[in-house]
Amino acid sequence: MLIFRQQPPLLAVSRDFAVFHKPPGLEIAAGGGAAFLPLARDALGDPGLIPVHRLDRDTSGALLLARNPAAERELARLFRQRRVAKTYLALCLGVPANRTGTINRGLSAWSGGRRPVRVLKQGGLAASTAYERLAASAELPGGWRASLLSFSPRQGRTHQIRVHAAAIGHPVLGDDRYGDRSRNRPARELLGLERQALHAWRLAFDWRGERVEAVCPLPDDLRRAGERAGLALEGY
Repeated sequence: MLIFRQQPPLLAVSRDFAVFHKPPGLEIAAGGGAAFLPLARDALGDPGLIPVHRLDRDTSGALLLARNPAAERELARLFRQRRVAKTYLALCLGVPANRTGTINRGLSAWSGGRRPVRVLKQGGLAASTAYERLAASAELPGGWRASLLSFSPRQGRTHQIRVHAAAIGHPVLGDDRYGDRSRNRPARELLGLERQALHAWRLAFDWRGERVEAVCPLPDDLRRAGERAGLALEGY
């Protein structure tokens, strides 16, 4: 497990909100392990920070926190109305044949614990995720390939990207819940991956008449893994 014990980097700040880089290995708030929220509050010197959305423990990247209850209500409304553009980057197994596409697959509700979210043939929670192939590797030892994909979920269902990536046959590398465990082992050995290779890269929304965009570059562990796979990561 990767645990981040230093103050997290601050990506953007205003009187109403702050955007931090959440490292992998941390729950958002108090849970069974180390928590991100106390670190963020200490880093900014603001004990009133409130999480507006969530990232999985082992997903890194841009996390938006409100600085007061009124801002939290307004930012939460923007998320509900799908007015916050979210872009994730992931190192995935294989290479999609199409450069771009949209995954429209209904999902089961998250029930907590170890029970996974499932793709449903009919009904379920509506979920749509656009993807783009950004880079692809040559054949790697063992006869497999990897790719760098961007994912833009329209909703914010629990595990949506991870489940949708697996549904099209290109699961996130290192994801033992929804991915291909037989390939995750060589990914750990060859690429040095110690967690699911999913990163919240960009958040963008309108706030008080201004456009806000926060970009969180790939962290060192995913950058090293991508470079070892021979992926072009410039600009990410």
